[in-house]
Amino acid sequence: MRVADFIRQHSEDIAKEWEAFARTCSPAAAKMNVAQLRDHILPLLRFVADDMDTPQTRFEQNEKAQGRQPLAKGEASEAEQHAAVRIIDGFTVDQVIGEFRALRASVLRLWAEHRDSDEHAPITEPAQINRFNESIDQMLSESVARHAYLETQAREHSTRRDAFLATLSHELRGPLAAIANGVHIVEAAGTTNARLAPVAAMMARQIQHLRRLLDDLLDLARISRDRLSIRCAPADIRQCVQDAVDANREEPTQPSHFLKLNLPAGPLVGEVDSTRIMQVISILLNNAIKYSPVGSSIELSLIRDHEHARISVRDEGVGIAADVLPHIFDPFRVTDDNDLARHGLGIGLGLARRLVELHAGTLVARSDGPGRGAEFCVAIPLTVDGGPRGAPIPHPSASEN
Repeated sequence: MRVADFIRQHSEDIAKEWEAFARTCSPAAAKMNVAQLRDHILPLLRFVADDMDTPQTRFEQNEKAQGRQPLAKGEASEAEQHAAVRIIDGFTVDQVIGEFRALRASVLRLWAEHRDSDEHAPITEPAQINRFNESIDQMLSESVARHAYLETQAREHSTRRDAFLATLSHELRGPLAAIANGVHIVEAAGTTNARLAPVAAMMARQIQHLRRLLDDLLDLARISRDRLSIRCAPADIRQCVQDAVDANREEPTQPSHFLKLNLPAGPLVGEVDSTRIMQVISILLNNAIKYSPVGSSIELSLIRDHEHARISVRDEGVGIAADVLPHIFDPFRVTDDNDLARHGLGIGLGLARRLVELHAGTLVARSDGPGRGAEFCVAIPLTVDGGPRGAPIPHPSASEN
């Protein structure tokens, strides 16, 4: 049987092998369904079979093998569409290349097994194999080129986004300062006008929220552009935790929760940027408050673990689904309900992790699932005998607990 005819008649067998290989390519593939794993395989097989049957000159065959075959009406080919979907699915260019190499091997192996089982099969013409390889090379070239183009576009968009966030944060500081000055005037008037007092307090809380949001946006932009720095000096991490808690208590922007604070009796000295450590703790506390019901408990603990200070923020809130847990620190990621008014922009946790990493520490999240609360654990190296902080040790992963 000719290779082209074999592909048409046994496309389902080939698709099963493509699916099985795709499932091993990327960590994200483990969660993909059959339709996603088989993305474009049947149209790709039809292209190969039809292409092999299309008369072509030697020059056209060479152009096709090099990925320079002109496309009809300027439309994206199936191979290019496949690359576009795969990059969204998290496949690297090497993984896409691997798919087409595996496809080539699968088709030739299955076809050879079928041919060997047919004792009346005619002698294979080398031209069939050449045409098949040219078709695969054409699709491979198109996919790689498209993948590379989309990666470049994504990097450019990311760079422009980071520059925009940095500019936006700076530009909004001026108007916000003017509004804050106006609020101070309203607050002063509230001392003699009872109706103005609650309004002034509400405006002051919202301004403080906006300031934190702008600071987080600016820090995130700095991180993305490798421009965020920290200023470390020996400091008591215990005091950092206490100061962060006190600062949060002075800003009653959220409904009431019960905070259980567990601190060691003595100091835990590390070489840290105290302001940034307080920022991390504040982010974790605010996150716990957002996702916990009013009146529930939030537990903040600090312990010494050999050469590390370990900070834990545990809540009794909505919990984190297993499929969300690996992405909980991704910037701009919010829960599935996309309730930005409640959950914010999804930048705090990613910023907190990066700040911890700048201290040679780790930040991990744990949860037993939806409705079972969550715990965020920070590990920061301590100063050893007055010397520099030690190398970080791996944090236990969420799957190990």
